[in-house]
Amino acid sequence: MDRNIHIALNNMRNVSTELSVNAQNMANLNVPGYRADLSVTREAKFLEAFDQFRSRVFSQQSDGALFSSEQGGLQSTGETMDVAIRGDGYFYIAPTAGGDAALSRRGDFGLDADRFVIDGAGNRLLDTELEPIQLPDARRVVIEETGQIQLELQGLPEGTFVPGPIIATTVAEDIQLIKSVDGHIRPAAPGGLPEPDQRARLSQGFLENSNVNTITALVENIENQRQFEMSVKFISVAQELDEGTSQLMRLPNG
Repeated sequence: MDRNIHIALNNMRNVSTELSVNAQNMANLNVPGYRADLSVTREAKFLEAFDQFRSRVFSQQSDGALFSSEQGGLQSTGETMDVAIRGDGYFYIAPTAGGDAALSRRGDFGLDADRFVIDGAGNRLLDTELEPIQLPDARRVVIEETGQIQLELQGLPEGTFVPGPIIATTVAEDIQLIKSVDGHIRPAAPGGLPEPDQRARLSQGFLENSNVNTITALVENIENQRQFEMSVKFISVAQELDEGTSQLMRLPNG
């Protein structure tokens, strides 16, 4: 009976994790380029380390979260600093909170007070040397699909462009990517980010929407709530059966 209760409690923990993942995804529904977290981020662990029966297992949250790589819809904004990746690929960013460089699909770029290119969360965009991109004052900024930035600088004749930095991109082919504990995308295996390969294709004046599917998330929430309720009922039934068994064992011998 104890084993049945253990299974039910473990299932309740799993459902609670999945509900949290869904809530996280829904909260980032309107974040450009957001990649939906997947709930299959658990791994089985034996209780042997806790001097328990080896037959007992429980699920444990892994250090990195898997995510959906499905592309979100592209939205035309006409804004010069909005850039979307068509198909596979990632930008390189330096997180605003510090830490190692990471990959991103977020393309709502702008300039900070020092004219560094940053995304909507304040992370700095990196060039092919993996250095933050800083732009001079310019009348126009044109971003080619290869990531090359062309600048129409102040003081030069109109229509005269000079090449600027190149936005670093990678398709991260044959590399498993996860979201680190800080929420940024990095390779699952140690060794740092892959080298820029410039194979991604960019579209200036577009934004990629989040790839969170609202309907799917809502349906999963309903299903998870039902599973949680069933587990609670299962524990209640198991308790009743346990009490009934105890009463039978206390019956006097005839």
